[in-house]
Amino acid sequence: MGAGGLGGYYGGLLARAGHEVTFIARGVHLEAIRRQGGLTVRAVDGEWFASAAAADAPAGHPTDLILFTVKSYDTETAAELVRPAVGPETALLSLQNGVDNEETLARRYGADRVLGGLVYILATIQAPGIVQQSAGPRAVTFGEWRGGMTDRVRHLEGVLTEAGWRVTATDDAVREKWVKFAFICAQAGMTALTRLPIGEIRAAPPTWEMFRQIVEEVVAVGRARGVRLGPEVVDAHLKLARQLEADATSSLHYDLTHGKRLESEALHGTVVRYGRDVGVPTPACAAVYAALLPHDLRARARPPA
Repeated sequence: MGAGGLGGYYGGLLARAGHEVTFIARGVHLEAIRRQGGLTVRAVDGEWFASAAAADAPAGHPTDLILFTVKSYDTETAAELVRPAVGPETALLSLQNGVDNEETLARRYGADRVLGGLVYILATIQAPGIVQQSAGPRAVTFGEWRGGMTDRVRHLEGVLTEAGWRVTATDDAVREKWVKFAFICAQAGMTALTRLPIGEIRAAPPTWEMFRQIVEEVVAVGRARGVRLGPEVVDAHLKLARQLEADATSSLHYDLTHGKRLESEALHGTVVRYGRDVGVPTPACAAVYAALLPHDLRARARPPA
């Protein structure tokens, strides 16, 4: 559900491995996938073609797995759109940015059907019918949104691994989502705010300090909400950011510089709201949110392509 960079890459791996996959897409991208009988994936380790069907909405029969990869601002609409494909045994795996998309799915279909996942990757639609994966370790972590380890998760971990995913199952998906959330708020926020890659952010001490402050704020908010997060998360994220390629940016940076809608509400807006609820100050996240929101509002007002 959402055959953009993320859905196209991971859904493409499943299709290449022989699984029956349908890409839900729209516009010229949908037309290209239909015309080609699949989509082309240009990854850092090679180019390949994923044969698959494509549609603008799911057909009226249950599926085994719905890979939920729309942008966070489309979660409500897409959650209702997939209803015809949700059966008693259907699992919905969200790999979206943010920490509350799974709650939207759980309200509609029950927490027992929802899997929460996270991924470190930079992948975009390069052209209609073509997805480019340009950076990131491509590692996926996922688990039951309600917590605990299940046979379903272990089985799916094996299926995804065989399809070429770099995937690990967890018994605490909520915590893992927050760990990633702390990193992406800093990496996405600072590369978008400055319109610069991480190398130049690291080279400017005040800017690098703001990167750290964002991580600390997200960790503090998560801890106040009962998530098991400690100072080791901050240290690990700074280490990761130091190891990134100097020219690495983020999907938020890409969307901003290409005039697209932004996930500012799901990222920094959520931190600010949650922080207010639990009494944790979030000045750095508030600054990023305030600076990026006008760009999102401008993109929302633009007629669809």
